[in-house]
Amino acid sequence: MPFFTKARSFLRNISSPNHGEADLDHEVQSHLQLLIDENIRAGMPPTEAHRAARIELGGAEQVKEQVREIQIGNWLRSVLSDFRYGFRQLRKNPGFTAVAVLTLALGIAVNATMFSLVSAFMLRHPPGRDPERVAVVTSINPGNGFLPDANPVSIPNFLAWREANQVFADTAAADQYRAVTLTALSQSTAGQPQAIRSAAVSPNYFSVLGVSPEFGRTFNDEEIQPGRSRVVILSHELWERQFASDASLVGRTIRLNREDYTVIGVMPSSFHLLGFTPELWTPLEVTAANETANARKDRSLFLFARLKPGITIEQARAEFSALARRAEQDFPETEKGWGAAVRTLPDFILYDFGIRNGLAVMMTTVGFVLLIACANVAGLLLARAAGRRKELAIRLALGAGGLRIIRQLLTENLLIAFLGGALGLLLAYWGIAFVRANMNFNEAISAVPLSLDSNVLLFALAASALCALLCGLAPALNASRTDVNNNLKEEGRSSSSGHSHSRLRTTMVTCQIAVALFLLVGTGLLFRGIFMIEHQNLGFRADPLLTANVTLDDARYKDASQQSLFVRNLLPQLAQLPGVESVAATSDLPATGPSTVTFRIQGQPEAPANQQLSASDNVVTSDFFRTAGIPLLRGRAFTEQDTPHAPPVIVVNQEFVNRHFHDQNPLGRQIQLNVSGTASQWSEIVGVVGNVKTYSEGIIDDPQVYEPFLQRPISSFSLMLRTAANPAALASPLRTAVAQLDAELPLASVMSMSALIERQKGGNPFFVRVLASFAFLALILAAIGIYGLIAYSVGQRTHEIAIRLALGAKRPDVLRMILRDGMKMTAIGAAVGLALALPLPKVFDAIFYGLHLREPRLYFLVPITILVVALLATYIPARRASRVDPMSALHQD
Repeated sequence: MPFFTKARSFLRNISSPNHGEADLDHEVQSHLQLLIDENIRAGMPPTEAHRAARIELGGAEQVKEQVREIQIGNWLRSVLSDFRYGFRQLRKNPGFTAVAVLTLALGIAVNATMFSLVSAFMLRHPPGRDPERVAVVTSINPGNGFLPDANPVSIPNFLAWREANQVFADTAAADQYRAVTLTALSQSTAGQPQAIRSAAVSPNYFSVLGVSPEFGRTFNDEEIQPGRSRVVILSHELWERQFASDASLVGRTIRLNREDYTVIGVMPSSFHLLGFTPELWTPLEVTAANETANARKDRSLFLFARLKPGITIEQARAEFSALARRAEQDFPETEKGWGAAVRTLPDFILYDFGIRNGLAVMMTTVGFVLLIACANVAGLLLARAAGRRKELAIRLALGAGGLRIIRQLLTENLLIAFLGGALGLLLAYWGIAFVRANMNFNEAISAVPLSLDSNVLLFALAASALCALLCGLAPALNASRTDVNNNLKEEGRSSSSGHSHSRLRTTMVTCQIAVALFLLVGTGLLFRGIFMIEHQNLGFRADPLLTANVTLDDARYKDASQQSLFVRNLLPQLAQLPGVESVAATSDLPATGPSTVTFRIQGQPEAPANQQLSASDNVVTSDFFRTAGIPLLRGRAFTEQDTPHAPPVIVVNQEFVNRHFHDQNPLGRQIQLNVSGTASQWSEIVGVVGNVKTYSEGIIDDPQVYEPFLQRPISSFSLMLRTAANPAALASPLRTAVAQLDAELPLASVMSMSALIERQKGGNPFFVRVLASFAFLALILAAIGIYGLIAYSVGQRTHEIAIRLALGAKRPDVLRMILRDGMKMTAIGAAVGLALALPLPKVFDAIFYGLHLREPRLYFLVPITILVVALLATYIPARRASRVDPMSALHQD
């Protein structure tokens, strides 16, 4: 049959089934009449002819059914018929339908909500053309530490590798973590300088990524030359917020770092790289000073490059490994042990952002919750199938095949799953809004849009289909094997035909208990970890302490002497503010993740290139330790006499002494720090202070070194003011004091140290609360599963229990029998869950850097909690069973 004829027949059969049935009835009747006429012509009486024709035809309805089986589109009509029948069945049992749909909706909702994070962070492609063909080149730090292979690259290496490589069509560089001072031009903020996050990029940066500005143009090669680089490209958010979306701004000037910059472009709102949040871009200047050997210590650039056609990322990795080895051979003093890593852009931003492991834990947790929900619904379906045994037996007796029964039951399950999916999406919409409102603890997280996008919709659809399969396959297979003879008998209701159903439900509820215990132990371990972080001693006194960030611009503070003079003038003024007890400046606030530095210890053998010693590096003023409340354990702190003309000195923490001097006296020992941008020199250890946590959300003590600010001035630092009163009250006087010295110098992140620490920890409590709610939901679903199984079992065993009571069994004996069955099932599930949970501490150690979780008490408390909840869930149906009236129950049977 030609294709178009088949298509026309298919559409007619689907769109006009009544018309097709009328045609079919007319055809069958016509054929029957032909047979009758033929028999009459053969001499048969009319009655006999009619009877013989019907026998020869085989029955009109049977013929119609055979024709329907081979009609084009019949399968679809049959499926639609199954859906209509399934809908009627669900409508007849609204209680069952509501419970099943709501249970699945909860499971699908939490999965869809968490998957919105996966969609936003992992499935959303970076902006630009073909991002999979863009590679990111980073340095591999021989000092290890956190993400050692995601360190920036120096300008000399960028220049050398750009020319020497044979795998990239074009290579760009970006210094993503700069800050500039913007003197705003809008009326609302006129005259108020603001610290703006910025990036300095090579002219081809945007073309390598494959993005274009919404307005204006990008940089050209001439604009990287000193004196010609006063141009700027704005982010869409800054353009909207600060300049009221003024399209005429392109071509006009704004004031950055005390100089006029011409706005040449505005990037589109879609241009965001995960983890990088600059609000404007300026050209990356390359001067003669950037090409010296000393500049190799200053690693500040991420390299973005587009692969040549036919080149793979593996070939690029091999090429840059060779280039890094060549640099190590040519410049051993600065490049010893350093390597190069190459990743695709999507892979790099996920790796550098460090959210992949956390999302994996979240999705695993909600996946287990969905499995528990599916097990509960499967139990409900088994109970429902047990109640429909006679109906299914009749259908089998009338000729329906086992596959036909399975298809019908799976269709009903699919209806339940899709109804649950629809309700789950509605709940997920509110859940995503809740998560979005709580994920504002830093700029990088806030910049990622969370929404109910197409990925989430497809995931919910797939989850619904999977639920239909997981919930319905076992009950459908079980129902298709119904014993026709036994279930058609009157006594079938009390027979043993429900034993297989009971075994299957017991297995599923046991698995629910195991998964619930596993989730509770995992959440308890994370809770314990967060509690330890929240209540640990950070090594300094955070209250009452006011902090603020300052970045000195090159226009006025390019020289180290100018930076040092500004700090020496500012700190005495701040110390005179009312309520201020002490003041200090530091390169990094305590417990906020300072930069690291490699070093050598005089008199100790030099470490191999890949095992260089490293420590956290802080540059501080003389009153830093007193202001921060860090105890001095040995020697002395810095003084005003530790100037550039005095011998170089450093202070180390106790962990540094423990690791590298094995508790020997370190005072007077010489250390050589390999600091970026400065010549290496030997410094004397003059003091030892207490340990301070490297990160407020970590529990590890790392070696730390402190350098005096006067001997190594820096342009970007934080101020610390200790006060006896509320730190927030000092914010305005602090701004005024800074403005008196420099009216165009902005202060950023003015807040108390306690507020800063809480902001750093912002994500941890939220996600632990979310995990706890999921674990609690799993526990409730498991308890419902236990209750449902025991209640169903009691209903099935009413006849048996009545006979036991009639023969003299005591009601307490019946109660204990039911409770024993529930506790046996719970104990098996708890044992399985406990075995699965034993490796969790090691798993979390591998997933979460620096988080060592050990809490043996959880492995006793959680199983006890599970047993208590199971006992309560079992007691209600057990008590009902013990109160069965034997005469009424036996009379009903």
